[in-house]
Amino acid sequence: MAVTSNISEFEDELQNGIYSKKILVEGDSWVSHPFPQAYNLAEQIDAFDTHDYLMLNIAEPGDEARSIFKSHGRQMKRLKRLLNSAQWGDKFDLILLSAAGNDIVGPEIRDHGYVLNKRDYPGLYGKELMTKQFYNAMTDVVKGYERFLKMRNSTALNEKTPVITHVYSYLIPREIGTHIGPLMFNKGWIKVHLKHQGISDADEQYEIIVEMLDAFYRRMKRIENNYNNFLVVDTRKVLMKQGMPDLDLWYDEIHPTGKGFKKVARYIRKEAQNAGLWQL
Repeated sequence: MAVTSNISEFEDELQNGIYSKKILVEGDSWVSHPFPQAYNLAEQIDAFDTHDYLMLNIAEPGDEARSIFKSHGRQMKRLKRLLNSAQWGDKFDLILLSAAGNDIVGPEIRDHGYVLNKRDYPGLYGKELMTKQFYNAMTDVVKGYERFLKMRNSTALNEKTPVITHVYSYLIPREIGTHIGPLMFNKGWIKVHLKHQGISDADEQYEIIVEMLDAFYRRMKRIENNYNNFLVVDTRKVLMKQGMPDLDLWYDEIHPTGKGFKKVARYIRKEAQNAGLWQL
């Protein structure tokens, strides 16, 4: 397999005529993490499949679903052009999406009011502190996915192309951010902001993370059967060991190691094969 993030390079490779299958990847750092210690889902798929297919990976670390799937936004226009242009051949054989994580973690936890400040509500615990603003944000993320799926359905070339996505994995909030060896660039995306909201208990923090991913999963599953050839893979427990997240499979607070991403990638492929949507 060959992988490129450059559309012109992708077009040039197609002209060579040596690739019989084409994959499109869009999303966040779970499919575009730049550090070799972590790899990402797209690189792991590249590693364990050796068929003659070409992957166009236009994902970017930090991208949010609200930006990727924004109506008339730059990224949505690019996706529509890719899916509806005859110059790319007959169609893509698979579309892999990874989006939502950056919409709900990071400063948004406090700045968008996703979690109440426990100092003001000492009688509430864990998911009881999660607000309407968070659940509305999750609903908006899912509406973004629906915009993409409706756009795909409107294209003559790719209306039946399988679309596969995941819902991340349960994790333990830790102040371990982007780093190379001992060099740390930030303190992470979750724990530091929950502590800002007066939530310091590890069990309480974990309960909030579980509810965040469960809420995302519930909303995505509700729409799954509304669209043909669309699969939401439940990856929440793939990186668990004895009922808790296996820290050996995590590179930092929100990104698995290469081994962790490999486990998730293999699970996604297995579930897609079982659904008849991984025909590569």
